[in-house]
Amino acid sequence: MRTVNSRVAVFAGLLCLLVACPARSCFAAARRITLPNELRLVVRPDWSTEVVAIEILLDISALDEPPGQEGIRYLTQRLLLRGTAHESGASMANRLAAVGGIADATVGLDYVELYALVPADGFETALELLADALRYPAFDPAEVEKQRHDAGELAHAARDEPFQETYLALREGLYRNHPYSHHTLGTPASLAAITREDLLGFYRGHYVPNRAVVAVCGGVGPVRATRAVRRLFEDWPARPTSIRRVYEIRTLPASEVVARERPLRRAHLIVGFPAAAAGEQGYYPTQVIDAILGGGSTSRLPRRLREELGLVYTVSSFYPTLSQTSHFGIYVVTEPSYVDRIKAAIIHELNDLAEHPVNEEELARAKAFLLGSYALSHQRMKEQAYSLAWYEVLGLGVEFENRYAEAIEQVSAQDVQETAQGLFQRFVLAATLPTT
Repeated sequence: MRTVNSRVAVFAGLLCLLVACPARSCFAAARRITLPNELRLVVRPDWSTEVVAIEILLDISALDEPPGQEGIRYLTQRLLLRGTAHESGASMANRLAAVGGIADATVGLDYVELYALVPADGFETALELLADALRYPAFDPAEVEKQRHDAGELAHAARDEPFQETYLALREGLYRNHPYSHHTLGTPASLAAITREDLLGFYRGHYVPNRAVVAVCGGVGPVRATRAVRRLFEDWPARPTSIRRVYEIRTLPASEVVARERPLRRAHLIVGFPAAAAGEQGYYPTQVIDAILGGGSTSRLPRRLREELGLVYTVSSFYPTLSQTSHFGIYVVTEPSYVDRIKAAIIHELNDLAEHPVNEEELARAKAFLLGSYALSHQRMKEQAYSLAWYEVLGLGVEFENRYAEAIEQVSAQDVQETAQGLFQRFVLAATLPTT
């Protein structure tokens, strides 16, 4: 359940998976341990694999970035694996490669992430490297300059990708001055303004064990994982964290259009609506609405816009799980001359869902697609570890996976209709259009 959900096209395969592995029993029990410094460890062993995923998420949000320093989380994360007080980045990479592992660091709107995938024999080595990177980053001045330059190039390039450009325009329209409106990479200008002293201050104020969750999934059991985590993290002192700024989520006074022109051949559109945060009222019905409208080639929007009307090249929907007010979006790639017709067709489909109860057959299909996609995505150890850590950061707990399946199964046609009536009110239409 990342920022934009991927779509799995083979509905028959999902049904087979659900028959073989009912959603509420797909996931083995996970063990949760809290260290004295408040670092949380979640372990789910799987003895059918020799692969181990180590996921470290910290509750460091876009809301924690100082104004004018957007992207400081991303730049900090890039530097973690580029050298510590004890060894160089090249030495770290060589040691990890020697045990057959890989590692990376990145950010989401609500967290920062550090992870490794490694054969079980290399578990301790990989965890030692991640702990060293997290606890003792060097922030070498030359490396800071290099990573700031590279991050600025990436931030510039990201704005040239049509979906990312349109999605950022949507978030700017929905959130305005809220940090959710910013690109997680920052901007070339904001990154250029960040000094090494800024990085050190940000790191000291936010990178603490009481904001950290370590999740371990795969061929390592809880005794071994707990022993290693205690050895490497238990003496990491907890500290009060910097006070998180409070930002109000914008209330849309009316529907809006945010349009930009780029040298493209086709129009890229996203219609977006404010939606429930993780676990809030409406969260589970909105998940089902997402599957009804955009869950595979037989869902409403692909069937109507592509198969019947022939108006689009691409159409999908998405609903990211966020700790604050989220958004439900519909993404379309089309010819510029079709924009008005597509807008009308989408609004017609949304009004139909709000005005008429979905029939039981379509509701069952949407739930099967949703739970099957969820189960398929969790076949990978990396995704399992990420999800366990993410649910802990959100405060939903390690039991969320099985509760999620049960909650989806309990969503009724009335729940869908009532949620649609509240959801599909004012919207932002973000459009990246070909230069005229």
